[in-house]
Amino acid sequence: MQQKLFNKDYLLIVQGNAISAIGDVLYSVAIGYWVFAKTGSTTLMGIMSSISLFVVMFISPLAGSMIDKIDRKFIIVGMDVLRGIIMLAVSYLAYQGILEVPFVLIAAFLAALAAVFFSPAISTTLLDVIPHDDMVQGQSIQGTITSLINLAGKTFSGVLVVFFGVPLIIFINGISYFLSALTEVFIKVPPTKQQSNKIELKKIAGDLKLALKDIFSDPYLKIFIPFAIIVNFLGAGTGTMLLPFVMSKGYSVDYYGYITAIETLASLLVVVVLSVVKFKAKTRYYMMSAGFIGSSLVYIIGFLSNDFVLMAVSFFLGSLLNAVGNAIFNAALMLSLPNVNRGAIIGFVQSASTGGSALSSVAYGVICDIVPIVLVFVFSSILIVIPMAMMCLNKNTKEFVLHN
Repeated sequence: MQQKLFNKDYLLIVQGNAISAIGDVLYSVAIGYWVFAKTGSTTLMGIMSSISLFVVMFISPLAGSMIDKIDRKFIIVGMDVLRGIIMLAVSYLAYQGILEVPFVLIAAFLAALAAVFFSPAISTTLLDVIPHDDMVQGQSIQGTITSLINLAGKTFSGVLVVFFGVPLIIFINGISYFLSALTEVFIKVPPTKQQSNKIELKKIAGDLKLALKDIFSDPYLKIFIPFAIIVNFLGAGTGTMLLPFVMSKGYSVDYYGYITAIETLASLLVVVVLSVVKFKAKTRYYMMSAGFIGSSLVYIIGFLSNDFVLMAVSFFLGSLLNAVGNAIFNAALMLSLPNVNRGAIIGFVQSASTGGSALSSVAYGVICDIVPIVLVFVFSSILIVIPMAMMCLNKNTKEFVLHN
């Protein structure tokens, strides 16, 4: 355990993540624009977006258990190098004018597979390089830097795609992964207690079985897991289809960048306020309920509007309210988890949320090819209020927030 927060290993991790995050933000906009411009199909956009989500859904519970038994530094550096190679290959195909949708889908799958192992490896390493007393500050600093990069990247991503073109943006993403891997080579990653243990499927299956038992015996988790699936299924697709939605209003890809930047700014403000101001338990409950229910209603105004300013304001407020609800709910959820088998339980919670988002991406893609995208967005926002209200008004939910 390090003795100070700003030690070499922590700074290298933050720096490496920041470099690759810049490329990721630009790439996500560039490749989404390329697919929609080439095919005009929201179905293909939905499939492309869902690939990484399905990988996380099915693999993350297994990956979390396996990471503890593997050299984490090898995983961290290796997965960044692998993603860099993938991005350079896609960039080359785009420069040659021979990039096709199947190649993009394969690249998305391979990159997602690398990310699902990289994420728990870097997260658990952070726990080892940040002093216990500085854990909140250390994670907040990293989260703030990532949010600021997302904010800046999303603000200018649309303009950069138009100015530089898709191939160069993808090339920059590939280089960012190699630069990130180069800094990570110098990180001192301590071995875990299980690192020398063999990876046994029987043991992993036992961990997952125990996690499921804990979830369904918990009065709160057995409510929240289905809630996460339903809400993400009804709502996550709007984020996936945001680019074609903005373009359907007659605006170009750079305006899409402005909208996503506005949403990121709202989320960042919530993180800053909640990290500074400590609210009473009852106040947190009402803030969470108002955030979850109010966000969908506010978003409807933006979906129906053709005025960009009004659209931007409603998206800002909707994102802000949603971030308030999620921040309070997630904090209470983390505090309520048992110490035993916590990683596997978190994996199942993430799988439930991601699974709903993955199914939503596919469903929205197909439906938006058939039904006007504005009607789909408005109807889903109205529909999502029902499970939101049912969960927030449940007495177990109130008790859960008040006690955590």
